[in-house]
Amino acid sequence: MKTFNTSASLIITIFASFNAYAINYEVIGPCSEKAVHSGTFNVVDLKVSVGQTSVAIFDQNKIPYIGNESGFNSIVNTPTGLDSIEVLSDTKMRAYGWCFSVNDIRPDVIAGEYLFTSNSDKLVWFYAYSTYDKGEWLDYCVPSYKIKAAQFCTK
Repeated sequence: MKTFNTSASLIITIFASFNAYAINYEVIGPCSEKAVHSGTFNVVDLKVSVGQTSVAIFDQNKIPYIGNESGFNSIVNTPTGLDSIEVLSDTKMRAYGWCFSVNDIRPDVIAGEYLFTSNSDKLVWFYAYSTYDKGEWLDYCVPSYKIKAAQFCTK
């Protein structure tokens, strides 16, 4: 009977691996375009959202975060609240936070609403900013490593 159970477990494991999808992921911090975390992650069902998958990736790899499947206020201990604001003048500021892309496309929905489409998808979470000036938002999800703001990138 033990041989049967071992064989059944092996067959289930093999079958499950054929139905799993391994997406590639990266987490890019505030100061460099080089990923601070990267790897592959097996997604058993492509109907699981980017947000749910991200929580699983972060938990499995012990990547610190604040947030949930809808989105993240902090990943890898980045500042939140007023500490994530850069005041440039009396009328201009940059607000920092986390954005994601899948296959170099930044969806216009929250992470909890976006689904992967194939086992070759690439998920990237990146620290980014949006600029506010004179009552208007000028841009959205610009990778922060492009400007390397002193408040995040000075040692």
